[in-house]
Amino acid sequence: MKKLLPIVLGAAISMTAHASDTVEGSLSNDAVKVDMSLDQGKYFFDAGGMYHTDDGKYGYIGAHIEDIDTAKDYPVQIGLGMRLMAIDTEYDVDNAGMAIALGGFYRYTFPKANRFSVLGSLYYSPKVLSFQNIDSMYQAEIRGEYRTLRNARVFLRYGLTSVDLESYRDDVDMNKGVAIGVSATF
Repeated sequence: MKKLLPIVLGAAISMTAHASDTVEGSLSNDAVKVDMSLDQGKYFFDAGGMYHTDDGKYGYIGAHIEDIDTAKDYPVQIGLGMRLMAIDTEYDVDNAGMAIALGGFYRYTFPKANRFSVLGSLYYSPKVLSFQNIDSMYQAEIRGEYRTLRNARVFLRYGLTSVDLESYRDDVDMNKGVAIGVSATF
């Protein structure tokens, strides 16, 4: 173990020295959402969470592979991956669980207006990948983005996280609505 620890720490420092970090946050009247990612070129790791005053909260860690087409004057970015999610809904009893969600995202930047882009994402966890009190869940988001600086964007997003709990007839819709946000890459 003593020999392995310096190797792991060295690899972690090496990864962060060659990576770009992205931090983004969005706000609505009732919710705050924060996401962070560590880009390694062809893949990236991400983590984030959301807190809503009425709906509950969730946190996740994930890993994705990605492809960016920069051959033309506008990039297309596609990512596929998974997220391990911990979810705590608004209900008092049997309201929490974990899920492994599979999915990805697609970003398209308009060629004639390269500061504008559209991003859509979808993650789904079926019953076989949902644990504790969760039967299934999905998370979807669409947003319009405007690149204000070379490494910063502002966006307007519509998102929804829907959780099917074992103990309740109705699904719990978390953070359903519109929010405004900022994304910065370092």
